[in-house]
Amino acid sequence: MRTKVVIELAESWLKVSVGRKITAESLPSTEPAVISAALSRILKQNKSGKDIDVFVVLNRNKITVRRVDLPSQEPKEIEQMLGLYLMRQIPYHKEEVCWAYQNLGFDGVSNSHIVLAVALKNVFKNIVSSFTSLNILPESILMSSQGLPYYVADALGDKSALQGAYMILDIDANYSDLVLVHNHKLGSSVVIPQGASQLKSDQEKERFAIELKQALSALSNEIPEAKCEKLFLTGASSQRVILVEGVLAKDFNLKAQYLAVKEYDSFASNGLKDVSLSAVMGFSSQVAKDDIKFIVPELQIKKEMKSKLQQLMILGVSLIYILISLGGIALVRLIQQQFYATGLKAKVTSLSKDTKELDDVANKLKIARQYVDPQASVLSYLHELNRLCPDSITITNYNWEWQKNLSFRGYAQQIPDILDFTNALSSSKIFKGAQNRYTRRRKLKDKDVVDFEIVVK
Repeated sequence: MRTKVVIELAESWLKVSVGRKITAESLPSTEPAVISAALSRILKQNKSGKDIDVFVVLNRNKITVRRVDLPSQEPKEIEQMLGLYLMRQIPYHKEEVCWAYQNLGFDGVSNSHIVLAVALKNVFKNIVSSFTSLNILPESILMSSQGLPYYVADALGDKSALQGAYMILDIDANYSDLVLVHNHKLGSSVVIPQGASQLKSDQEKERFAIELKQALSALSNEIPEAKCEKLFLTGASSQRVILVEGVLAKDFNLKAQYLAVKEYDSFASNGLKDVSLSAVMGFSSQVAKDDIKFIVPELQIKKEMKSKLQQLMILGVSLIYILISLGGIALVRLIQQQFYATGLKAKVTSLSKDTKELDDVANKLKIARQYVDPQASVLSYLHELNRLCPDSITITNYNWEWQKNLSFRGYAQQIPDILDFTNALSSSKIFKGAQNRYTRRRKLKDKDVVDFEIVVK
């Protein structure tokens, strides 16, 4: 089973959630080597292997958030319009920023409500350098504000209190994030420049109260239909509840409630009370498909290369497995054939001993058949030959092979006698196909005779 790891990089803190276990480590600097070393130690302490899904959380104070209404429902048109909006409304060149958005839905009349998040590309340099040295490629880079509603839903328990709209004030070490949640989605977000480190003097507390009033007014005007009655305090705000309630009591009809889970209480008991882990813990419980996710080209290319390499490795291993399987099947069949052939040879050898007597009997029968079969018996040939042989022909030699041919030699006084004899033999059934092979004259006791040889095939 894969382990979910959520990592947030702050100015001086590395916050990590491995499963549901929360860890935070102070960073002397934000150099990639320092971040990589700290992250490596945390992963080793939590015994995290290679089967991990890493999500990176980007601080809200490094992101510019705008709520935009666009007259379209088509995703392609919305992206084109947002590109034009960036060129006109953001004080940076388009090539210098990474941006992402979430479509909150169509109002049913003319506009789609969009939450646009923009961050400078150099903000992601440390992220890319820190993780690539550990051979870790994040699944997504998220915005910390969207983790807060997940944290509140997990900590509250009673989900009926989250119906409609509500606000969340998350106080971190160096900044605070005021979030408006409407219809269970992030409606908008405002950064307050004071955090737990600054709220230790009365002057900073007064500035914080002024900034909080302005942020509350801005969010209320941004979504007029969102009627909020509750403000949930998270992060390092447990000691600032009275301060926040004082601001709310004057001009806003909101009730403040501090929320914490067991994991955060255990973490705060160690003395780290000025650090917020709400976003990390929120994303450790849930990451929605439509959450704002920044796409960094360098990480995207590395992920695609890693995916292609994995596919090639799987293909190579599959081919090797198939080749080994085919080779094994061929070897097994060859062994089976050799074993079968050896068995047959052994069986033939054992049977040959038992069939030797049968072979002798078969050979004797073969010889006897030459004399018993009237159609193939040499006696039949001789009998028919004597019947057809005239007095003018003298046969001197017989040559007979069973089931092959018959030839005989002799002599006569005249060649016509030999031709007549050959024709007589050819006309008979038993000597059909008889041919005169040669004739030759010679002297025999002061007489001229003609030698011949006749072959019957």
